[in-house]
Amino acid sequence: WVASDRFLAAVRARAKLGDLRGAVQWIDRAGRAGRELGLPAYNAVIVAASRAGRARLAERLLLRMVEKGITPDAISFHAAVNAQAKGEDADAEAAERIVALMCEHGVEPDIVTVGAAVHACARVGDRARAEDIFKRTIARGHVEPDAICYNALINAAVKANDLFAAEGWLSAMLQRGIAPSVVSFTTVLHGFARIGNIVAAERGMALMKEHGIAANVVSYNALIHACCKMADVERAEKWFEEMRRAGVQATVVSYGSMLDVCAKAGDCARAERWLAAMDAGGVAPNVVSFNSVIDACAKASEPARAEAWLRRLLREDHPGAAKLPEVKVPQGVAASRQSWTATASAFASLGYWADAERILAEMETSGLAVDVFGLTVLLSAYSRARPRQAERAERVFREHVRRGRCLTGPPLRVLRTCLGLPRWTQVLEELGVERPEGV
Repeated sequence: WVASDRFLAAVRARAKLGDLRGAVQWIDRAGRAGRELGLPAYNAVIVAASRAGRARLAERLLLRMVEKGITPDAISFHAAVNAQAKGEDADAEAAERIVALMCEHGVEPDIVTVGAAVHACARVGDRARAEDIFKRTIARGHVEPDAICYNALINAAVKANDLFAAEGWLSAMLQRGIAPSVVSFTTVLHGFARIGNIVAAERGMALMKEHGIAANVVSYNALIHACCKMADVERAEKWFEEMRRAGVQATVVSYGSMLDVCAKAGDCARAERWLAAMDAGGVAPNVVSFNSVIDACAKASEPARAEAWLRRLLREDHPGAAKLPEVKVPQGVAASRQSWTATASAFASLGYWADAERILAEMETSGLAVDVFGLTVLLSAYSRARPRQAERAERVFREHVRRGRCLTGPPLRVLRTCLGLPRWTQVLEELGVERPEGV
């Protein structure tokens, strides 16, 4: 007994420190010494594996217990299922296997275990398995589902892009008299926002308010994002203002969505106003915020204004800077490759190839290489120029290939327009560039 206690203490000590390998080694060492350890030792390691997100190890130890004739208890099973719900190597099938094994051993899954199993399926968007586990365990009649279970089912349906099922589970939750939380409604809102279904997202928001649930910033951000997907600036502004009236503090995500929708609509004046509002509201803009404004200027065919914002990011003077709203560039925010490329695209859209070349050359001097998107921008500048700059386009393309840089369909399509099919085909053959399917 003394020897077994020492082995158990060593296992628990290693498990507590997160040394899972060491803990398992002590279990093995005890076995070799003829002191087979029981439930307490295995539970200590399975719980530690669950905390560390080691899903496979947790299941492996559980099965090892069964093989050795050690009967797992509720702690063993719950920890193993929970590991599947949060581990990096999580497995929905494993969660289902463990719940089935639990039932086989006469240990009834409690609602926390059921919720963890459903969540494991939700993580990978396995709606069918999540629903099957839920229905089979609830049908046993030993547990009553709670909001956490239903939220996991809604999440699984949304991840599987089955928004009809997500709404169905929300309705089932209400019919059962279980009060949904803001998470329940917002998960559905996110699903509709992702596909730009503003009407359905707004319907979800109305239902949430009808049930007395106060929307939070995540809920409002989902609605604004839905508007962004459809480039509906007015509607996005309406929801932003409603969020403000509700006393919900906007975040960098909220403002980022407003800037994005303005960029999509090519409304640079509006984008600039929102960037200024962001700064005035005490939310520090990041490089993505500035890039959205540059992108809006590019889409509005305002290359000089786009460059003025780039120079603001670079903390350089520019003739157009006086016309820009006063927005501080926070410390640590610097121009990214996207900042330079979006500015170059503003010139390229008008065929101003010399300016596009100048911007991208300066970018390379700053230490950022022209990537495949930058190549596409430059080739489009040559293609839109009048007269077309075919020789320049070919020279730039050849240099890009010589440097071994990535190639995709878009620059090849632009190059074909610029060179014409016969010359384009010849250049690709000379350089050994495979012609992509569909180009």
